Amino acid sequence: MRKSQRQLNYVEGKPTVYQLRQLVYAPIKEKDLIKYVSQSANVPESTIEAAILGFANGILYYAINGHQVTFPGFGGFWCSLKAKTARTLAELKTKDVTKSLVLHFTPNEELRRIIAGSGTTVVDDGVYENQE
Repeated sequence: MRKSQRQLNYVEGKPTVYQLRQLVYAPIKEKDLIKYVSQSANVPESTIEAAILGFANGILYYAINGHQVTFPGFGGFWCSLKAKTARTLAELKTKDVTKSLVLHFTPNEELRRIIAGSGTTVVDDGVYENQE
């Protein structure tokens, strides 16, 4: 966690407050994830790569088709659609059905417990992000 400084509503006389913000790291590269899982499971990288690709394709296939995909010990994936509206059924066209498709993830109770019990480390490097 990193401390950040912000002034509420930036109105003169309002106090400056501090809040903790999540540190954001660079995304993990696919090859680094594959290497880590391969070493952790003692399985060849090519096998892990194929399994991850198959798993991702399976999640997308089933979630897009209206299913919730549950990954044991982790959580569930599901899709929602945002669609345009019409005043009458006759005005509604097929192209209006999908305005956007959103893939969601809901962690299971075990993962929530792990995250909640993992503790928080505050980085105090004397630098505050100004959030005015």
